[in-house]
Parts: sequence; structure tokens; C-alpha cells
Amino acid sequence: MRTRSIATALITFCGFNAIAAGKVNATSIRGHVVAFRPAERLGQVVSGVINQETFLVHVDGKPEDTVKVFYEHDGYSEISGPAAENNASLLLRVRRDRSCDGSYGKFVSESPVLTSEDKSTSVPAVTMLGGFKGLSPSYRLKCYRLERGNISTKDAINP
Repeated sequence: MRTRSIATALITFCGFNAIAAGKVNATSIRGHVVAFRPAERLGQVVSGVINQETFLVHVDGKPEDTVKVFYEHDGYSEISGPAAENNASLLLRVRRDRSCDGSYGKFVSESPVLTSEDKSTSVPAVTMLGGFKGLSPSYRLKCYRLERGNISTKDAINP
């Protein structure tokens, strides 16, 4: 009887812990990509590896709300270059992940940079879209995780 009580308590605790960490409940965010890390997109491979990219989304209807989205997928990104450049509205089914929260300054400073062998040219750390001018380096970005198949909008899906 005591073992059953302990097991029930552990299962309940683990469930609450997962909910508190934001790993269970998915939510939807509608918005526009305002910044991305081009080196992460250039380094994508077609198969055998999980590709990762991180971008910022301005949440529609909330003038001061910009969030970080960590996107893991196999193959190429579902978000096409033209869709991002045309500032398409996206609907993302995401999960909150407090473990990757951080400042805007950290988002920029941790961005990979690709430089040519002779160091004469490089890909910028962050590309900004739609007139986005950046944020204060101390601005706290809430982080969300996105998985393949959880993006919708006709203009945003690769053909």
C-alpha cells in the first residue's frame, strides 16, 4: 500500500513538473518573423540530421510582445525564404520552454556567423525583416519550441 502511495505521488509530481516546465501544454501563436539567424538556415542538410534554427516572432495584437522560437526539423525548413521576406502571417503551434529564455542581447551574441576563408565577407549574425530595428539588449525573450508540421499559413509553407 505504501509503495502505491509513493508511486502515485511521484507520478503526480512528475506531471506537475512537466506542466510547470512548459513541456506538456501546446499553445498557438500568430505573428510575423521579424529576425532570424541566416547561418542556421544556410547550414541545413536534407537528411540524417535534425536541423535547428532560431528566430524572433512579433506576436499579432500585442505591440510590445516579441518571442524567440526554437525550431527543430528534419530536412529543409517549412518556412520559405520568400514567405519570410514577404512578412507572411504565421500560425505556430508551440510549446513554452523556459530553459531557453534569454535576453535579446544574448540572442544576437550567440548567433553563428559564417565568414569566407579570406575573411573578406561574412553572413550577418542576425537578419531583420519588415522594418524591425531590434530590441534593447536586456529585453527578455520568452522561448517557445516548434516542431515540423506545426506551422500553418498558405504563404509560409514551401511548395
